[in-house]
Amino acid sequence: MAHILVYLQRTPGGLHPASAVALCRARDIASDRGATLTAIGSGDIGKLDHGIAIAAGHFGADVLVFGGPHGLAELCEQLNPVHVLVPWTTEGLAAAEGLPSGPPVPRWLTTTQPAWGGADSITAVVAGTLPWHVHEETLEAEYQADVDEVKPPAWVATVEEALGSDDTPPVLTVLGGGAVRWVCSRPVDAQTTAVLERLDAKPASSADEAVESGDTILWLSAEPIPLVLSDRPAHKRLVVIPGAETGLDPTWQAAEWVLPGSRPDALATLVDSPFDRRDG
Repeated sequence: MAHILVYLQRTPGGLHPASAVALCRARDIASDRGATLTAIGSGDIGKLDHGIAIAAGHFGADVLVFGGPHGLAELCEQLNPVHVLVPWTTEGLAAAEGLPSGPPVPRWLTTTQPAWGGADSITAVVAGTLPWHVHEETLEAEYQADVDEVKPPAWVATVEEALGSDDTPPVLTVLGGGAVRWVCSRPVDAQTTAVLERLDAKPASSADEAVESGDTILWLSAEPIPLVLSDRPAHKRLVVIPGAETGLDPTWQAAEWVLPGSRPDALATLVDSPFDRRDG
């Protein structure tokens, strides 16, 4: 049987959006071709693994594996997948580094039926749309033998400590847990302002101020993401709204979402999201 692999990146707000939409796209391909969809990511046999297991099942995976330091490469060697999808992030690209079918081809996934077709040998996904599959299934994860050799980032302990004994860990959240700040080098129009008000988003005078005062930063620009936004703390979410007719920018690797089209329409996607808008 043919196999498709998707790399799952964890964040303080649950599954990284690019991994979520990659799962949805892979689910469609797998269903069309009778392939098995396997999701693989880092785990530590802790509380947050359950949230990722829920997310993997929700967005279409058949199998979930928590891997060691080279988990994706080892699974590729074992299964010889026809497609591998990873988020277009530093972590996702690092996971795919050295795979024989590489390098990853970056794709901005803005629709459920992209013009670029099925998938590349290795596709690096930019999240430009909300996930479109929500299956009521939680997967039982398999653990590779060396899973405990992966050192979890510092934020994992912080998020786990904040969870009560009966709390469900984060699965997928669209925005951060607190204030929303937006940054734009040019004045915004009335329509954009109206949607920003619906999001309770306040302007920041600079990217530095947005990071200091916001838990979600809206970068309303087609210009490259400033370094201060790329290096923000892990719990702060970055949403890029570049406007219409914009090509891929390498700095988008630092964002959770890059939403296409006019600014009012892109922002309305966040307002109307069926998923949890906050992780707190």
